[in-house]
Amino acid sequence: MTRDDEAYIHFQECLTSLNRTWVILGKLEGSGVDPVLRTASYHMALIEYAKPFKESRGANKRRHFLAFPSLSADDTALHSQLLALRDQVLAHSDLTVKDAKLYVGESNGRALPLIISNTAQQLPRTSQVRQLVEHLLDALYAEIPTYEQQFKNSP
Repeated sequence: MTRDDEAYIHFQECLTSLNRTWVILGKLEGSGVDPVLRTASYHMALIEYAKPFKESRGANKRRHFLAFPSLSADDTALHSQLLALRDQVLAHSDLTVKDAKLYVGESNGRALPLIISNTAQQLPRTSQVRQLVEHLLDALYAEIPTYEQQFKNSP
């Protein structure tokens, strides 16, 4: 497989992840979703969102990731927030975010550890993320002809 072939496949996978994110978020905007399932679905949507922007390994140690297109400052800030959430909270459990402290007391001659930490990070509204995904998809769909240009000269 050529590097261009792999780049095209990766680009299409990115579109798939972002479209999956958009669909999940749309389903969550309706009412009547069980709160536990809503939380799990929203977390999955945010992980799907981040996939294109994280390293993807290809053949022969090639690495691919989607560059974030030029969008508004608000979109760029939300994008950065979502990637940080994915890296520090959703896919990993960074203790720095929790800023946890351990206090050890005693009760009836036994050690009594107490952990105090920050509460869970506030997630952005699903409608905000869905709007960002729409802006991203608009920009990325405009790039398809550039990617497909390589096939004009192929046998």
